[in-house]
Amino acid sequence: MSDKINPTTYFSVTPEHGKDNTLYKRNTVAKKLFEFLCKEWDLTTEEISLRTGSGNVLSAFPANTVNPPVPSGLSSMPIHGQKDAAPSPESPDFIIAASSQSRRIDEIHRLRKAFTELLSIFVHNETVRERIFDGLDALQTSICIYDENANLIYANLDFCNYAHIKDRDAVYGRHIDEVLSEIGIKFISTKKKRKQMKIMDVLKYGNAVLDWEVEVVSAENPNDYQLASNDMYPFFDGDGNVNGAIEISRSRHKQIAQLQNALGLTAEYTFDDILGESRIMLETKKLAMTFAATPYNILIYGESGVGKEMFAQSIHNYSDRKNAPFVAINCASIPAELIDSELFGYESGAFTGASKKGQVGKFELANGGTLFLDEVAELPLHFQTKLLRTLETNQITRIGSSKTISVDVRILAATNQSLEKMIKDGLFRNDLYYRLMILNIEIPPLRNHPEDIISYGEFFLRQAAEKSGLAQKELDEPAKALLSQYDWPGNIRELRNVMNRANICTAAPLITRENLQASLYPESYALHALTSEKPPEARIREKRDAVDRSHAELISESLSISGGNKVKAAELLGVSRKTFYRMLEKYKAFLTK
Repeated sequence: MSDKINPTTYFSVTPEHGKDNTLYKRNTVAKKLFEFLCKEWDLTTEEISLRTGSGNVLSAFPANTVNPPVPSGLSSMPIHGQKDAAPSPESPDFIIAASSQSRRIDEIHRLRKAFTELLSIFVHNETVRERIFDGLDALQTSICIYDENANLIYANLDFCNYAHIKDRDAVYGRHIDEVLSEIGIKFISTKKKRKQMKIMDVLKYGNAVLDWEVEVVSAENPNDYQLASNDMYPFFDGDGNVNGAIEISRSRHKQIAQLQNALGLTAEYTFDDILGESRIMLETKKLAMTFAATPYNILIYGESGVGKEMFAQSIHNYSDRKNAPFVAINCASIPAELIDSELFGYESGAFTGASKKGQVGKFELANGGTLFLDEVAELPLHFQTKLLRTLETNQITRIGSSKTISVDVRILAATNQSLEKMIKDGLFRNDLYYRLMILNIEIPPLRNHPEDIISYGEFFLRQAAEKSGLAQKELDEPAKALLSQYDWPGNIRELRNVMNRANICTAAPLITRENLQASLYPESYALHALTSEKPPEARIREKRDAVDRSHAELISESLSISGGNKVKAAELLGVSRKTFYRMLEKYKAFLTK
């Protein structure tokens, strides 16, 4: 072919879905396909070339052509257009150019048609493949696929991050053991120590394996590890032979996140939900807001029913952890022998009756957020030591495991007892007390802000009407007076319950004093205007007796567990023998009852 540009015939080619593939892949495949078709149809002696839409030559025949055929004006064509030459699409992907003097133009037309169809098939398949792989990369679950020899043929982005693979294209086709060894990562079974990965059994025997738990350990730093649960499935060829397997991995952190979402571990209340316009309530809310903005643990004091958990939830929602989990646990409701597993969790088969899958503890569920320990005074002494260590190290250890797990949890604790007195009695650790009570708030009982009682009562009546679907009722003046006279030993919780009963039990639209009195707990009457109140000394004595009885029950329980061995009983309570004998002497009157 001469250096002179011959008159040419050209064919614009824009395969279906052509814009969805990378330019590099499309150009490479187009070049190989063009050369294959030219050779198959014996067109390699023709003056013919394949160009990109912008005019770059990808291939040309005859071989070593200096100036392959080019359409008139092509050299000045815009990158994304073919505006100087017609007839053609505005933005062709490829151009097949041939000499207009060729006697095989019809064959070149057919070549162009075949080229377009075959390239469109490739582009379509690549588009589908890329969208599937993009979808797999979007998953927050690790997925990898092996061939029958355990060579890695695919890994999604999450798996690459999980296994510290920086360039997945570089590891495709290599044995997974070789890949992990090079990276410095080991997968170690937590159930049974093995020399090879479990995926080898799946490929060998063709059986799926579910919930296979492994430790992902760094060879450089054995303390840098995470736990994961793997599901492995084989797949088969047409003859039923195993020709590969897929492995799906979920890290413990993601499992916990899924569990947090499933359980809805969120705080419902905010400070806007806390009623009360009295000076003492406004000051308490202001102090709580101030403390909420700090990172410190908070101890919340208050009688039963004053709304300690409402304050705890409000503090969480006012803090910088508001978008993280809020986990609450009532320490009095958990048996002493189960408190460790409830808060720290346990591994599979850690004890008789344990779940085969193990259990995530409340600390892990609350990681990054807030853990609310209600009735913290009820924590057993043996667990107080463990809790103290967790607060000091920010680490926990599941029952049945030797591995420590780092946690970032803010503690909000609440109690209606005097922890100071419990410390003197040897029932609460002094060092734990100061870990919990970096900041403290006392929620006032309802009787200390009687000016809020009427507004509380009316609010609860409106709330009760909405829930029951009944018409809203009002309080008459004598009923309001009775509300103010009553002592409310159950505080706001009792007031809400009384309003609910009065709303249901009163047929008339107006709740009278008599209606309200019938809705009060008969055994709780303490009307200042109608009955004489017990002397303060008697009330305090009753409270002290109740506390002493609780302490005596704790001593009795420790003696029962230890079979009467006082040394072991003292160890169970976490106190010295000397302190234990003092406690026996102090509470002997209650121990004999």
